[in-house]
Amino acid sequence: MNIPRRVIALLLIILMPASLVSFTAFSSQDQALYAMYVNDSQVGIVKYAAKGLAYYDAVMEKVKDKYPRDVTIISKVYFKEANSNAVPTSEFLITKAIEDAVDIQTTAYAITIDNQIFGYVRSLADAESIVNAIKKPYVDEILSREGSRLDEVNFAEEVSFNQVTIDYKQLTAADEILTQLQQNQQGITEHVVQKGDSIWNIAVSNSMSVEEVLALNPDINPERLKPGDVVVLSKEQKLLNVVTKETIVYEEQIPFKEEKRDDNTLLKGKTKILQEGKKGIKEVEVQIVRENGIVVSRQTIKETIKEEPVNKIILVGTKKPAPTTSRGSSPSPTTKPSNPSTPPKQDPPPPSNGSVTGADIVEYAMKFLGIPYVYGANGPNAFDCSGFTCYVYKHFGYSLNRTAKGQASNGTSISKSELAPGDILLFKDP
Repeated sequence: MNIPRRVIALLLIILMPASLVSFTAFSSQDQALYAMYVNDSQVGIVKYAAKGLAYYDAVMEKVKDKYPRDVTIISKVYFKEANSNAVPTSEFLITKAIEDAVDIQTTAYAITIDNQIFGYVRSLADAESIVNAIKKPYVDEILSREGSRLDEVNFAEEVSFNQVTIDYKQLTAADEILTQLQQNQQGITEHVVQKGDSIWNIAVSNSMSVEEVLALNPDINPERLKPGDVVVLSKEQKLLNVVTKETIVYEEQIPFKEEKRDDNTLLKGKTKILQEGKKGIKEVEVQIVRENGIVVSRQTIKETIKEEPVNKIILVGTKKPAPTTSRGSSPSPTTKPSNPSTPPKQDPPPPSNGSVTGADIVEYAMKFLGIPYVYGANGPNAFDCSGFTCYVYKHFGYSLNRTAKGQASNGTSISKSELAPGDILLFKDP
């Protein structure tokens, strides 16, 4: 159909003003901007919500590749109309902000020490591997000792593992936590013994009691300190301190006793060995507690005699020598008469227990050289100072009080110049 050119021109005149009106009306309206939020945190300004969601989807793909599949991703997304003077955020900044705002949660195990959370690890197996690694050096040391049996291994602190849900960023690698737990919080403090040192003055100068020093040094004999010996004043402290309990079985010699018998066939002052002594053998079972490998207590559990000792028997002569005189002559005096004005010198009284002398006591006491010092021990495998004197004197029939303070009331006090072998010398704190 042919349309006249006049009609076409008229239609163009009518349509063109209409299109100009609609375009002008559209462009006169302001373009809306939107603030984008993830988990209630504003991450940026976008022109279109759809564009913001596209950024979000791209970030979620990266997050899924970055984290394990069993994590929980929490992200609440919404938009609000922004102020008219707001400026759209660049793609780089908005995607970074979205990634930071997304909450990644995971199931983990909290390592708790004395009710304080130390850190979080991925699994229960990780937590157990950490504590086992801390215990291992001390366990291996015990198992390597011949005759030693491991009874218990624990921590001085209360340790527990609790399953929790946390932010993934709170997780710590197992080897990093292990390194932190193995670091010393406090090292061992030691004192090198100088000339004139004693356990008492070492304790006083370090604001400690003698008992505290001895507890830290169970293998030290305080009566035999010598220059160069090392006395521990404080033990090693870590965040986790390993306490082991072990049983040690070993053989120990039993000293023989000396038995003296009167013999009227031997002249007085003469002795004869009737039977040589022989040491016995016993099996000793000891329980030892250590903290970080250092002995803190030692207790004898059982002793089994495997071979009885044989006493040494010494015959002591009681026979008086026959008097001898020269024939045909009177015996001449061999001593000058005593001065009537000077009283005769008296011999010291013999021990109250028969023929025992101070030298006998010293000789018997010397048989225990090398026996270890253990605080509170009564012998014969270990002694403390008063336990040793009790044990030695008991062998000769004397009963002494158990403590050093109590023994001060036994016997008779004498001056220092009168000291003789077998006497007990007591010291009093100033």
